[in-house]
Amino acid sequence: MFEWLRSWRRGVQSQPAGIDLAALQQLAVQISAKDKVLAQDAFTQGNQWRERNDVAAAEQHYRQALAIHPAFAEAYCNLGSLMKDAGRLPEADHCLSLALQLKPDLAPACFNLAMMRIDQGQWPDAADLLQRLLKFSPKHAEAQYWLGNALTGSGDVVGARKAYQAAVHLNPAYVQARWGHVMAQLPVIARDEAEQALAPQAFASELEKLKTKLLGTYGAHAYLAVGAQQPYFLAYIEANHTAVLAQYGDLCARLMSTWAGKVGVPQPVVAHAGKCRVGIVSAHVHGHSVWHALLRGWVEHLDPAVFELQIFHTGTGRDAETEWAARRVHTLHHGLGPWTAWAKALSDAQLDILIYPEIGMDATTVRLSALRLARVQLAAWGHPMTTGLPTIDGYISAEAFEPSAAASHYREALLPLPRLGCCYKAFGTAPSHVDFAAWGIQPSDKLLLCPGTPFKYAPQHDAVLVEIARRCQPCKLVFFGKESQPLTRLLEQRLRAAFQAVALDFDACVAIVPWQPQAGFFAFLDRADVYLDSIGFSGFNTVMQAVERAAPIVAFEGEFMRGRFASAALRQMGMDEWVATTTEQFIALVVRMASDGAARAQARRQLADRKAPLFDDRDTVRALADHMLRLAR
Repeated sequence: MFEWLRSWRRGVQSQPAGIDLAALQQLAVQISAKDKVLAQDAFTQGNQWRERNDVAAAEQHYRQALAIHPAFAEAYCNLGSLMKDAGRLPEADHCLSLALQLKPDLAPACFNLAMMRIDQGQWPDAADLLQRLLKFSPKHAEAQYWLGNALTGSGDVVGARKAYQAAVHLNPAYVQARWGHVMAQLPVIARDEAEQALAPQAFASELEKLKTKLLGTYGAHAYLAVGAQQPYFLAYIEANHTAVLAQYGDLCARLMSTWAGKVGVPQPVVAHAGKCRVGIVSAHVHGHSVWHALLRGWVEHLDPAVFELQIFHTGTGRDAETEWAARRVHTLHHGLGPWTAWAKALSDAQLDILIYPEIGMDATTVRLSALRLARVQLAAWGHPMTTGLPTIDGYISAEAFEPSAAASHYREALLPLPRLGCCYKAFGTAPSHVDFAAWGIQPSDKLLLCPGTPFKYAPQHDAVLVEIARRCQPCKLVFFGKESQPLTRLLEQRLRAAFQAVALDFDACVAIVPWQPQAGFFAFLDRADVYLDSIGFSGFNTVMQAVERAAPIVAFEGEFMRGRFASAALRQMGMDEWVATTTEQFIALVVRMASDGAARAQARRQLADRKAPLFDDRDTVRALADHMLRLAR
């Protein structure tokens, strides 16, 4: 029964999953007072070694304590925390979970396990753990703050606002919680049109209050709030947010300049002879939508005889694409640690041009981009709206994406590249076999593909989807997500209510399919009767994959760049007849494409015949190079 105890003594790093907790507790009762003292002594020494950052010695002593006292909850907790910090996550999970089984009110174990769940994107589990912690530690301000983050991840911004306010009540100087409360004015999945419509003004109002506090009472350390959360979901509300984002950007830059002044960040160097030094800062130098849409083409085709290219990969992910990039650029920086180390590395690089492809998706890039670390700093459309930052000089976009009034949508100077503005590489992936019947999709069903993430579907457009389903019977609107994911559930609940309101059977008309690997997604594209653009916030990578597979696309041309990716692709191929500019027209075009086999076949032929110029467009990289050389001079 207790063979696993000998494993601890041999230094084995994991335990069998099926430990008999009752037997373990019973054994612990039999431990002598002397052994408990010895275990406590080993535990204390483990803590001392941990304070000295000697992980190996700390681990050894924690394991020694557990070998003597196998139900020592605090030793499991501290060992689990050590494993978590070392990135040994399965062991950390096991130790922290066992610590909580042995001692359910052990706050550090509860908190550290919650942090692991947040890192894993398991928001409801994280929220449960933090709420459990707060029952026995109600004055734990940090738990309230992270509960706010976990509830935001779950789509519950109302609960998040309450948690952030509770954290501020416990610790008025908790600037990250004040910042989080402002960002939580923006719904992740809006419950109705009113919540969606009122959110921008609520955000602006709370931002103004925050500015007063951060520039006054808490000015000395207020920079810590920058990037803690971002107004990411503002982009999914279709309106011109340039004015409020400029206020947000001014605040970010002002707070970060306070930090820069304290530590003495040097001014960027003046122009120098030789190659143009270009830095790219991104958390997504790996198989990711930003990498495929933007970065890969730049890395492959910017002339190394003209540009000295350095990549600052601030994310944790590293794969074959990362290694490919490392071989092609002058330097790829990775794993430098906190954002302060990245700021120093960027300053030391003495760059002529610094590009941030997706400001707003990652905390580190938000903090860095609010500083002046190069003479010329540019953003791109990895997050497709203005940054609002006074520290960003230009915005890299595409001629095909932008409407005539586009300049008013940006604080930055607009730098539109030709056509789709990117050198996108087709994947060439072979579709896999998919059992469509397993998802309730019958051969007679018109398959209407809705490939956007849940927050791309605004409540004011639910009626559009309902009307399409009503007029396309029999059909399946296919969404992608996991039923266990809270955002998928929230979207489903809202759509289900919209279908019920007109007495239409939701389950007969809608299928929610788990996210597919690319080969599976390509199979869905091949089976699709219509690829439905997401109104207001289109999808670039998904539409390019639809083009690659010649899936029939109906696009909605929005007012802003973020709502024009699919329409831009179709217009570039001369397929304007499948671009809608009103919801009524969109419904009619989807119904026509779904119902008219000849029109569908013609659309597939046109896509197959005309798609080539959309891929591998190296002229866009040459245009970017021209812009950078002009700006560097």
